[in-house]
Amino acid sequence: MPEQNHEQALISLLTMCRKAGRLLIGFDAAADALKAKQAKLILISTDISPKTEKEVRFHAGKNGAAAVCRLPFEMETLAHYFRKRTGVLCVTDEGFAAKLKTMLPPPDAT
Repeated sequence: MPEQNHEQALISLLTMCRKAGRLLIGFDAAADALKAKQAKLILISTDISPKTEKEVRFHAGKNGAAAVCRLPFEMETLAHYFRKRTGVLCVTDEGFAAKLKTMLPPPDAT
């Protein structure tokens, strides 16, 4: 059960982040935030396509050097909570990003 509690805590934090207007949903929104240097953390689902993941990492490295972390959720789970099927989320607040980083495995190497 501890894993389920951890996942629920992650969802709760992501939901708070969204209600605060600091969570962007979708690849295009994340890419725009990276270009504008607003992205603090990029989150990807476990089932994101390799092509999309490569593009996310390219944009993160080129534009904002934002960390890219993998969530323990599939796109369908994210769709259930955020009403949009996507494999890419972007956090634009340093505080939320810092807390999420402590709850997730270290960012993957690009």
